[in-house]
Amino acid sequence: MNIPYIPETLLEIGDYKLHSFKDDILIIDNWYKNYNEMYEVVTNIPLPRWKWKEDSRNFIDYYDCRPVLNMNYNAFEALNKYYNQVGNLVSQYFSEENALEVKGQPLEFNFYKTINKDVPNKLQHHPHADFNYNCIIYLDKVSSGGTAIYKNIKQLANKEMENLLLDVSNYDKVVIPSKPNRLVIFSGEVYHGGYINNHNDYIDNWRMNQVFFFRRKEEELYESNYIHIIHFHRNRICMFLMVIHIL
Repeated sequence: MNIPYIPETLLEIGDYKLHSFKDDILIIDNWYKNYNEMYEVVTNIPLPRWKWKEDSRNFIDYYDCRPVLNMNYNAFEALNKYYNQVGNLVSQYFSEENALEVKGQPLEFNFYKTINKDVPNKLQHHPHADFNYNCIIYLDKVSSGGTAIYKNIKQLANKEMENLLLDVSNYDKVVIPSKPNRLVIFSGEVYHGGYINNHNDYIDNWRMNQVFFFRRKEEELYESNYIHIIHFHRNRICMFLMVIHIL
């Protein structure tokens, strides 16, 4: 179903509440002012397969998808404002002094659903590391589990393409609990992964979250159909958004 929306309304941040900032994990509730509209729009976009290679368990034991909600040039100002507000939180709570850039498409989402009802709960999303700062906004209304932080893992071979699920029962972990319309920010350099209390909770429902990354600015460009770079220092000195469409 096609859902018309106004970018400025969809991306408007509400009167959010600080839940906690502890152990370099920032948790903020009531993030989007129009959460129900965001939920409706996101649940009606196509879901392309994400992590996969030959012999992958994706689309056999589970669905792992990464849809993108692209926005046209009319949304530049709204995106600028949105990422600037999130970036200010990074600067404020993590004392980040460096210029940062956003990695990824304008709006990206993780969608996950269980197919194999016999998947044991000791299997969870494969721990992995990303960029300097990870930002996740939980969107589904089931809220089973959240995001596990594995601070004691120093190095782990990444086999997500073959199987997103890994036995994590022997790893020490802290689970950030999910909640609809909750934003969490943490160091993406620390191993982490999606965590589900009971896989059967997502047989008839999708696990959904929005995800984007901040990294310290080093290079002008990186590979993407849409490239958007946001510069800001502490106290919001400067910022711009650049989008390049590669034909």
